Amino acid sequence: MNEHHRRALDSRWADVLADTDATVEEYRERGWDALSVRPGDVNPIEGDARLDVLIPGSAFEDVSERMAEVEIDAFRVYAAAEAGVTFRLVVGEDETSEFACCVPTFLFDEDAGPMRMAADTHGSLTIRLRPLDDRDVVELQLMEPEVFFEARAPE
Repeated sequence: MNEHHRRALDSRWADVLADTDATVEEYRERGWDALSVRPGDVNPIEGDARLDVLIPGSAFEDVSERMAEVEIDAFRVYAAAEAGVTFRLVVGEDETSEFACCVPTFLFDEDAGPMRMAADTHGSLTIRLRPLDDRDVVELQLMEPEVFFEARAPE
């Protein structure tokens, strides 16, 4: 991470988290159950076409328990960008259960191209939620990775 990335994360990440909370509230106002994930870090794993989203232990337990009860069948992706960092809020939905899991992520621009190529090769992009000790994982699989990569920030 260079100084430009650090400044972009410092200035924009709080906005992305606030947008995540606002999105969760919008779902709840519609009568849905919604979960906000708070990443400790986000790491691209290019060879596996995957973003690892690290979640603190106790928060991961809650995510794991709630995600075990649903089947994510649709995704919405909201975008923002600043100074070489691409931000994405990935919302996995289970329409039958009226449940949404909101996961804020980011990629440095230099990682976005190789990740896109890997996802195109794999035919999907995986968002892996995991605790630091890697004892368990919850995966969201976007079978149409262009939904993630082609999301555009509002003007």
